[in-house]
Amino acid sequence: MDKIALITGATRGLGFAMSEKLATLGFNVIMACREEKTGKISYEKLKSKNLDVYFEVCDVEKISDIDNLYKSVSKKFDHLDVLINNAGVNIEPASTKIENIDLKLFEKIMNINLRGPLYMCSKFIPMLKKSNDARIINFASGLAQLSVPRMGPYPSYSISKTAVNQLTWFLAEELKNTSVKVFSVDPGWVKTDMGGPDAMLEIGEGIDTPIWLATEDAAKLKSGFFYKERKIIPW
Repeated sequence: MDKIALITGATRGLGFAMSEKLATLGFNVIMACREEKTGKISYEKLKSKNLDVYFEVCDVEKISDIDNLYKSVSKKFDHLDVLINNAGVNIEPASTKIENIDLKLFEKIMNINLRGPLYMCSKFIPMLKKSNDARIINFASGLAQLSVPRMGPYPSYSISKTAVNQLTWFLAEELKNTSVKVFSVDPGWVKTDMGGPDAMLEIGEGIDTPIWLATEDAAKLKSGFFYKERKIIPW
């Protein structure tokens, strides 16, 4: 049975690199991209390498887009092996304080970073259950950790990613008697549009752990946990 992976935020950065890597490893990769024009360019780059990639438009902030994505994917494929909830934003000033927070901005960040992955999981779990070895990989962040001294910046982003870890835990419990495993991952501070040029890691380093989680022997992985550099880290 062909291995099928669905990746959100696949236009650039980590999402594009993961799409290329999994396709190179033999997966059929569905690239879900927010913007049709730039997404198509990214898709064509991989298609020109004779990789098995498929293009879909999906802005995870829009419930209707996720509904339409499910309809399209479920018509093309009868199962799903890997769902990577990579799409996310960090669009508030680092110095933002709760006392003067922009609620519209907070809501947008939560809708993209948390509600989007939650609804993606809700829609695609039936397809994942049809695989005998399925994985959900939710992108969190080091800023989500409650077990380390508070770094301070980006409260909305940090709150959304902490909630993603809780989502991972709930899903793992809900799916523990199925073939679906669920993980959160911190890719580290990576040189992407979000991470900026001063980040410590190259994109290839940032995708190492999520690709490992997508392909490693399931018996060696613990569902419901938070991973970084191929190791479980504290919440």
